[in-house]
Amino acid sequence: MHMTKKELFLGILVYFLAALFLVYEMAIQVSPSVMTAQLMRDFGIGAAELGWMSSVYYYSYTIMQIPAGLLYDRFGPRTLLTTASCICAFGILFFSLTKSVYPAAVGRFLMGIGSSFAFIGVLVVTSRWFDKKYFPTFVGLTMFLATVGAVAGEVPLADAVEAFGWRDLMWGLMVAGFVLAGIYILFLRDHPRHEFADGSSHEHSILNHLCRVMRKGQSWFCAIYAFTGYGPIIMFAALWGVPYLSVRFDLSAYEAAFGTMMMWLGCGVSSPFVGFLSSKIKRRKPILWVGALLGLISFSVILFVSSLTFVAVSTLLFVAGLGTSAHILTFALVRDNNPPSIVGSSLGFNNMAVVIGGAILQPISGFILNFYWDGITKVKGVPVYTLHAYDRSLLLIPILYAIGFLVSFFFIKETYCKNTYKDFEKTID
Repeated sequence: MHMTKKELFLGILVYFLAALFLVYEMAIQVSPSVMTAQLMRDFGIGAAELGWMSSVYYYSYTIMQIPAGLLYDRFGPRTLLTTASCICAFGILFFSLTKSVYPAAVGRFLMGIGSSFAFIGVLVVTSRWFDKKYFPTFVGLTMFLATVGAVAGEVPLADAVEAFGWRDLMWGLMVAGFVLAGIYILFLRDHPRHEFADGSSHEHSILNHLCRVMRKGQSWFCAIYAFTGYGPIIMFAALWGVPYLSVRFDLSAYEAAFGTMMMWLGCGVSSPFVGFLSSKIKRRKPILWVGALLGLISFSVILFVSSLTFVAVSTLLFVAGLGTSAHILTFALVRDNNPPSIVGSSLGFNNMAVVIGGAILQPISGFILNFYWDGITKVKGVPVYTLHAYDRSLLLIPILYAIGFLVSFFFIKETYCKNTYKDFEKTID
């Protein structure tokens, strides 16, 4: 793909405009983790209900991944990101006005629908504006920006909740959503001025696009690794990390939020390097193996070593975040294994596997917590969970990392950073 300097500058601008919505979406996604006590108090609920309410976001996000990918194959990022920003803003408004858990879940559901266009949108912009050899690096940069949003959803939002309350905070996020929609209408462009030609014609039906992605066995193996690689950060850093660290290591809310933030930070700072390194060594699999092992070892130490300092815990969570970043290479792998005409659909399928962890793991972990709850409550009936209950619930995390290692070692095929979709095309003709 040859681009003029003007088009390159515009491409970078468009990329970062699209990434703004991803940062925004990630802050929305993890926001319940810094207001767990307030939500349980105001809605009169326990961990199981809170886990379910938070996970509703991931239900709609997951359901929408394949439709979002198909829509990106048909329409441009400008229209879709503008609409998605407005949907998020309306969902936040609904959430902030409600006084019970079920209407709040509806608000989270709407947020998930809008947010489902964020990550795929940035990757589609990348595939349209930049040469394919830069794709893994841009995926890594995209993950870094996503973690910026997640970090913004931890310590800064925790301070905002303390200062203003969670409802006023959500109003501020709503306003930000409408501002983003206005920016996209005015400034976002779908592709370079010259005719965009990536094979994304409408010659195939939506069902055909989906079948072509799902027929590929490697799509499923990559999806499994994506689920097991990102699931731990959704379950721990996006929900239970702050209360768990407070109970296990007797940390303040601020210290626990900082420790949780380190997992996001580790994932973020390493993601661009992971993409660059993969392209440099022309390998995907070794990085997947190392990533899964880092996560497995780090969380095993956190869960099974009785005495750790705050610095040690923060370091281990940072290392676990480093391991989590390896999952971004699954997007490069599905890009390697599928033709450009269905790039949105293939990325959507893989991203569905990434976020389905929230829909499955958050409620399961909440139910496990409730199962081991001994009935103790504090002010206004907020449940108090023991360390034993948290340990049993979070045991899922090392199990996930172990599965990811086995899948990447035995089932995922190395593509050597080459597009293999031509062979795939032959199998479906």
